[in-house]
Amino acid sequence: MIVALALLAVVAGAALQRITGLGFALVSAPFLVLLLGPFDGVVVANAGGTLSSLLLLVRLRDLIDWQRFRYLTAGALVGTIPGAWVALNVADRVLDIGIGLAVLLGMSASFLAARLGTMSGRAPMLAFGGASGFMNVTAGVGGPALSVYGVASRWSQLSFAATLQPVFLVMGLVSLAVKGVGAPEAFAALGWTVWLGVALAVLLGLVVGAVLARRVSPQAARVVVIVMAYAGGAATLLRGLLAGT
Repeated sequence: MIVALALLAVVAGAALQRITGLGFALVSAPFLVLLLGPFDGVVVANAGGTLSSLLLLVRLRDLIDWQRFRYLTAGALVGTIPGAWVALNVADRVLDIGIGLAVLLGMSASFLAARLGTMSGRAPMLAFGGASGFMNVTAGVGGPALSVYGVASRWSQLSFAATLQPVFLVMGLVSLAVKGVGAPEAFAALGWTVWLGVALAVLLGLVVGAVLARRVSPQAARVVVIVMAYAGGAATLLRGLLAGT
């Protein structure tokens, strides 16, 4: 039952990413952490998000801003170093609380970003890329930090959504590699059936998303992403807080 619910979260995340360009981790990661635990949940979120981004990258490649990709990815790779240490050494209860707060605060910050002055230059790309890399490897959620930068830099939605795909692809691969090396037994314990199930769930989600994209506007899908992300983040935070009582 738990595995079935986890795969359903993957399907929902992939479908929403197909419609909006992002949202896989925001939707699926908090629920995967809730169902599978902080380590396994984030690993599955990283794997599903990596595959989803790879498939969408092929479709959106002509809209990618490769210069911004380079700086955001460079910052993200630096951010994964401390993030990997946290993911491998911090207790599950603390990770639950951290992941829940990361989702809630990250989403809230993305709304406030519209009030900031227009950002430009390389430093913001490196800084927000670093924050995204840290959050991706610890919580499986790298999108909020990039959303803040996207809004504050007045980046066009189409180019923003397209460029996120190779950024998420690189971050996902690095996160999986770090966890595979740092905790090989826990990584392998998930088993090949889980990995196959995640791959099939991503493919199903992208197909569902393609069908829904003809009927659901990106704006409506983003509302769903926001509501589900807040719900998942709050549930994960509550589990961490209750674990200490």
